[in-house]
Parts: sequence; structure tokens; C-alpha cells
Amino acid sequence: MTYIAVMLVSALFIYFGNLLATRDNAFFAGNTKAGDFYKAKIISVSGEKSTKQTFGEQVVETKSVSITARLLDGVFKGDEVTFEYIIPDYAGGKVYPYRAGDKIFVFFEFDQSGNEVWQAADFVRDGYITAMVIGFLLLLVLFGRAKGLNTVISLIFTTAAVFFVMIPAIIKGWNIYAITFAITAYIVFMTLGVVIGVNSKSLSAGVGCLCGVGIAGIITVVMQNLMKLSGLINEESYFVMFINPQRPIYLPAVIFAAIVIGALGATMDVSMSIASSLEEIALHKPDIAYGELIKSGLNIGRDIMGTMANTLILAYVGSSLNVVLLMLAYNRSISTIINREMIAVEILQAVAGSVGILLT
Repeated sequence: MTYIAVMLVSALFIYFGNLLATRDNAFFAGNTKAGDFYKAKIISVSGEKSTKQTFGEQVVETKSVSITARLLDGVFKGDEVTFEYIIPDYAGGKVYPYRAGDKIFVFFEFDQSGNEVWQAADFVRDGYITAMVIGFLLLLVLFGRAKGLNTVISLIFTTAAVFFVMIPAIIKGWNIYAITFAITAYIVFMTLGVVIGVNSKSLSAGVGCLCGVGIAGIITVVMQNLMKLSGLINEESYFVMFINPQRPIYLPAVIFAAIVIGALGATMDVSMSIASSLEEIALHKPDIAYGELIKSGLNIGRDIMGTMANTLILAYVGSSLNVVLLMLAYNRSISTIINREMIAVEILQAVAGSVGILLT
């Protein structure tokens, strides 16, 4: 009964949360407009031509082809469009040319005369992504059996909470700090309730996880003010700020949400690892003294601490590797690099999340 109650409450939270977050939210009204992406299948690629342009003493040659594609979805489904596509020339990258039969995303803009001008955006990759994710979920069920199935269910609920409740709520202009706290608490207790069940082990792990994540959040807010972080860390930040002109998104709060959600998975892992280990000790040695059990928990935590702290540090370094490469290439001073807001935010993410793990 408890398991069913957790599942029911989780589903109701997603349903009503999404209903409230998307109600009167123009960004989720589903209106067709210029700039929307549509799936299309390439019918033919022809007419390759080369154009040379002179910039000072440098001559730049660009190649383009004519693409005809049939739209596969949306209000234009079944229509055929033809457009010119400039073939990119990346010295350090690998370019996959568009060929007949490829599925791609296309979009249109209006020219000065009000005519639709179609362009290619990217390859359609969701089929391969879906197959990869399904394979991962099947492996979870294969190796974890009942626990694996519950893990898959919790992943679905977690993903739904972030994409169907949290993000629409932020775009709508809700308080980001409040919605982050609500989603965090939901994910923690839903995951532990579905995967482990409602018992003393999951309760202690949940409380420990929330305390650790809470500390990470407090550190983030304090350091944001001390370091005078504006949240304008890259080009995307400017666009995010003006998504909803009526209720502009507060960028420092977005950083807060990113750090808390980013640290949540690791702290939940640590809290459950310690709680589960201690329960096994207590089951196999029921006469163990309370002080000895705490000491064992601290020893287990110390072993976990080093690798989990590295997990967050390496994850954030990996996600910002391109930025680090650029800054090291064009700045000789390490001090200049770490004082850039973009890098300062990455360091804050790593440190605040790691402190949350230590205190979990």
C-alpha cells in the first residue's frame, strides 16, 4: 500500500505541477511560428556550386548545394521545400554532408518581402538516442530486477519533474528558489520511496541528502553575493534573461538551481550508500553499540568522500572543457582566468556541491 501511495502521489505531483506551470504560459501553447523546427526527409541534393569572396587580402571559398526535402510533421506535413545550404568548412571538425534519405530538422524565417525562407538546422538523432536510452533502461531491469524496474520508474518521474514542472515554472516566472526546493524534495523522497521503500533507511538517507543539498544551496547564495555574480556567464544567459519580458528570469537564481540539481544526484548516492551500509551492519551485528555504529558510518563516509568529490569536480571540468581550452589559449594569467565569471561559476558549482557531499 505504501508503494502504491508513493507512486500515486508522485504521478499527481507531476500532473498538477505541469498543469499549473503551463497554464496561461504562451511558450507551451503549441502555436506554429517562424523559428520552429520541423522534421523533414531529404529527397534530393543537387547543384553544388562554389562562391569566392574577398576579405582584404584573404579569399574565402564557400560551397553550397540545393536541397529538396519533404516535411514530416507539423502543419506543413507533406509539403516539399527547396533551399540553398552552405556546406560548413571546419578545420578541426568532422562534417557529415546531407544526402538523399537523411532526416533533418528545418526551419523558416521571413525575408523582407514576407516570403518563407527555409534552412537546414541539424540531423534528426532522436531515434538513436531513444534506442540507447531504452538499452540502458533494459540493462537496469536485467541486472537490478525489481529494484531495477523501480529505478527506471524513478528516473521517469525525475525527468518528468524537471522537464514538465520545473522548467515550465521557471519560464513562467515563478520563484526559482522555491520551485528548486520543491522539486529537490520531491525527487529525493520519490526516488527513495519508489526504489527503497518508506522505512527508516530511506528516511535517514533522505534527511541526510536534503541537509547536504541545502548546505550547497546556502553556500551558493552567500558566495553569489560575495563574488558579485550577475549570472551573465555566456551568450545563452542573455537569451534566457529575456525569454519572458513580463517576468524576466533572475539569472543568479538559475545558477542556484543548476548547482542544487547538479549536486542532488551525488548527495543522494552518498546518503543511501552510507544508510544502506549501516543497516547491513546493524542487521548482521544487532548488539553493536550506537557509538560504534556512528563510527562505522563516519569511516564509510570518508572512503566515499574522496571519489564522490572527484566526481563533481571532474563532471564540471568536463562540461566546461571547451571554455577552459579557449581561456588558457588566449590568456597567460591564471588569475585572469579564474576571475572570469564563467569560470568562477564553474568553481562555485564544484566546490558547493562537494561541500554538500562532505556534510551529507
